[in-house]
Amino acid sequence: MKTCLSLLCLFSCFLATSQERLGLGLENYAGVSGLSVNPAAHLSNPLSWDVNLAGAGSFFDNNYYFIKNTSALDLWKNREDIEFDFAKDLKGPPPANTYLIEFFDDGRQRYFTLDTKIAGPSFVFKIKENHSVGFFTNARIVGGALKIPNEFSYYKYDLWPLNDPFNVSPFKGAIMAWTEMGLNYAIKIPDYSGYMGIGVSLKKLDGYEAAYAENLGNWVHTKLPDDVISLRSANGKFGITDSNLVEEGFAAQKNGSGFGIDIGFVKAVQEYEDGYKWKFGAAVLDIGSIQFTKNAQAHRVHNASEFDLVLQDFERFKNVEMVDSLFLFFSGESLGSPTASLVSNHFKLALPTAIVLQADYSFTKNLYVNGLFSHRLPMGGIGPQKASLLALTPRFEHRWFSASLPVSLYNWQKVRIGFAARLGFLVIGSDHLGSLFGQSDFTGTDLYFALKINQLNLHLNLFGGGGNGNGRKHGPRKKVKCYTF
Repeated sequence: MKTCLSLLCLFSCFLATSQERLGLGLENYAGVSGLSVNPAAHLSNPLSWDVNLAGAGSFFDNNYYFIKNTSALDLWKNREDIEFDFAKDLKGPPPANTYLIEFFDDGRQRYFTLDTKIAGPSFVFKIKENHSVGFFTNARIVGGALKIPNEFSYYKYDLWPLNDPFNVSPFKGAIMAWTEMGLNYAIKIPDYSGYMGIGVSLKKLDGYEAAYAENLGNWVHTKLPDDVISLRSANGKFGITDSNLVEEGFAAQKNGSGFGIDIGFVKAVQEYEDGYKWKFGAAVLDIGSIQFTKNAQAHRVHNASEFDLVLQDFERFKNVEMVDSLFLFFSGESLGSPTASLVSNHFKLALPTAIVLQADYSFTKNLYVNGLFSHRLPMGGIGPQKASLLALTPRFEHRWFSASLPVSLYNWQKVRIGFAARLGFLVIGSDHLGSLFGQSDFTGTDLYFALKINQLNLHLNLFGGGGNGNGRKHGPRKKVKCYTF
């Protein structure tokens, strides 16, 4: 148990960055990066084209455990000889370079979320004034399990009395790794109050690795003496791809394929000659699924009767190469046959579909504030789940530099303050700045970057907005032409 949690701590420390990358995708100069928030985003870019050379961001967060009094920078500096220990087991001060793991005990349902993205070569450009076309490549790992019953919180479960059954309500979780190549198209439709814009991104998906588990009913769980548990009315399913269940020598292998689509809408109100006063946006992202047909196994356990599991018997399955043996053993213990749980050699996982709503207000030609709400959108089936996000992001933007200060509420539980800056072609930021430098209870950190190129118009009028060479003008907009027939 301690070894597993230590590995999980290291994972969360050094692979943890941002779910939405607010400082990267919200400004008008975001270019390709803005397509991941709204496929119609490039329509408001003062520049004609944008090319992404490289970018990365990854996010991990949970409300099950935390590391006491540390930060990402502190953990990174001591990474060579870092040690972890349970705070509840410690007597006296901790040894040098030992970090204490503590567990949340607040009565909430538990969650784990992971969102990693590596952005490859991508571009977007305008065709005349009212059309935008783009191409993008990404590698992604997304995982999530929400609404895990509070009865499995560490302290609550540890102190739960023996022979006292409790019900486990339905929950599910999944993790999936895939690559995507996408085509984007957006059209601007001028109207009397500004313009409307519609954008769509079509994505070809290649699935690599995946795992999932779902509790379909309410099983009755009882702790028994001698580290034994009793389960009654178990009804669940789980599955995994096993092409990389090895201790060493990881090699990416395509195990599935699918398609995805993003749809977005924007409405600019009271548009100026080269800008807007208000801009509203709505998008549905990651509609689709991946069918895993190679190196895949799907299991189902449905047993209305009662059976016992001796937890010590599972301790011999200590490495990933023994997952197949673990499944055979669990099937034998729960269903009476080592092969009874295996029902298929393929399975399908849904993409982490979410709806994103935005409102962007322009105080001046350089100063804006953005409000964003993101929420998962169940589309049926099982797949990774994203947590909710509510954010308010004031920003200063110019052709050659920008700065933003996102304030966000994650999963209706955690308030975070971030900072992001763009200087020329480099963007770097964090939506959780305190996790990088502050000494606090550490559940994950946040960092993202992008390197890109775009138009080399060296118009350095610092308060003229840069734009396409004329500066962003805030005079009255031109009227839409009335056609005669």
